[in-house]
Amino acid sequence: MSTELKGPLRELLDDPVDHESLERVRRRVHASRRLPPRSGWARAPLAAAALVLLAAGGVFAWAELRGAGPLDGPGGVALATARGEGDAVTAVPLADGSTIWLDEGTAIEALVNDGERLELTQSDGRAVYHVRPGGPRRWLVRAGALEVEVVGTRFSIVRRGARVRVELERGHVVVRGDEIGERHLAPGEHVEVGAPEPVAAAPVQLPAPVPVQLPVEAPVEQESPPAASRPPREAAAWRALADRGRYRDAFAALGEAAHGAASRASASEDELFALADTARLGGHPRHAVTPLRRLVDEHRSAVAALTLGRLQLDALDDPTGAARTLAQADALGVPEELRESLLARRVEAHRRAGELERARQLAEAYLRAHPEGRYTARIRSFLAGP
Repeated sequence: MSTELKGPLRELLDDPVDHESLERVRRRVHASRRLPPRSGWARAPLAAAALVLLAAGGVFAWAELRGAGPLDGPGGVALATARGEGDAVTAVPLADGSTIWLDEGTAIEALVNDGERLELTQSDGRAVYHVRPGGPRRWLVRAGALEVEVVGTRFSIVRRGARVRVELERGHVVVRGDEIGERHLAPGEHVEVGAPEPVAAAPVQLPAPVPVQLPVEAPVEQESPPAASRPPREAAAWRALADRGRYRDAFAALGEAAHGAASRASASEDELFALADTARLGGHPRHAVTPLRRLVDEHRSAVAALTLGRLQLDALDDPTGAARTLAQADALGVPEELRESLLARRVEAHRRAGELERARQLAEAYLRAHPEGRYTARIRSFLAGP
């Protein structure tokens, strides 16, 4: 059996059916269910939509589309409220297989809980939501100024007063808010609103200076105040544009030189992610390398390593660099939900770098770890050859 890998694996790493198409079908099914039955033809849209779902991979089971009343939490009681207690993270298991983890003091409250919708509001604090895919309910989570719409995914929300950060680990979410409009997040991406604006210090009243008579022959030159003593500038326009998903405009507002300087100087993990997103999603992928590399080396971010490896592989045509960076992502420990995709990309990176033996080893490791995984058939076909 030939073990030579064929073709670019990265071209086969996308879902065959996009999330938005499935969501449109799901909503059409629910809308059809609410119509009063008039005849056999009146039920045709529902049946057709169910067939489309089955052809798309059976994401929503027919039995689940019929609804099952409120979603039960611990103890078999309909979920109403929950709060993180003690020093450890509190797990809130739900009857549909979903789980919510709450940090100490973080609370959630169900505003709506029925067979079709679960709408939660989250207090200050951090919560991680693992929503089982394929359920019949539409999930909405509100935290401050943001609303997160979910089908099946894992994401976290950190809320500190007006500041709210949503970060996606797996799946797909739609985040809405007055400041950002509507944003669709992919795994590893995040959105944040309400970051505090720089505040200038209140002026200090000093006593009037005592005039000093200086000799005419020894004039005193006025020096510019050092940079550290100058008043802070207002929040940059580029960040506001980036938070709204207008990355090309954000990069243009910041400028290439200023982007490079900020990428080298910033000590903020959040700002480095914003600089990387502005460059890579704004059409300047090479300028995303510096902030991503600093996130990997200085902040030990596995998600940044995975993002940089994908960038090197897909946009920068640097498979050798991608192989090294993706190995770092593996060593740093990406979220479990991203490990299968990471391993498949490592196979592709080594294959394109001409390191076929290493690519074969990783391909075999993939088959051992994911014998029925998302890319198993494709990995087998690459190993088997034509």
